[in-house]
Amino acid sequence: MRDVPTYSSPVLHDAVVQTLNALLTSYVEYLFGISHIGVDDEGETYPQVYNNDGSTSNVMIFPDNRVKSFCFWVLNGAEVLDDDDGMVYDLTFIFWGNLERIDQSKNYDHTSEIQQSILKVFKGQDVTELSYTQEDVFVDYTKYLEQERQTLMRPNTGFKISFKIQGSVCV
Repeated sequence: MRDVPTYSSPVLHDAVVQTLNALLTSYVEYLFGISHIGVDDEGETYPQVYNNDGSTSNVMIFPDNRVKSFCFWVLNGAEVLDDDDGMVYDLTFIFWGNLERIDQSKNYDHTSEIQQSILKVFKGQDVTELSYTQEDVFVDYTKYLEQERQTLMRPNTGFKISFKIQGSVCV
């Protein structure tokens, strides 16, 4: 897995996600931005992010037991507010991790501790309509579904957190 460069001057939803990712570096090893659905030659779907290197290439995001954890984002929609009050973004944060690599001193399922830490970060950013689940984490990605049991079988874990957050239109 490799890092994708961040934006030097992010705007709109990219600015919100990049700000939130910067707050999550203590909890997540690889932090990706807004993902899009990629389709392989067999018609299987998977999350992908633009490589941000000036090329036309994208990076496929897929669980890898050689890393501690990663996250990516889905933009579900946005609403423009009246009177130049900005926008409200409907976002989903998707997390995957290998619990043994995250903290070798813990010999139990500490997923809820990771969730709590990340939820606290989001709550500190005045998010609304916050919800989270460990069910159907990768439901939109058929390439994951074939291996979802193994992908989320201990020591691996995954969850998604959805919320709305206000951001600026102009920076």
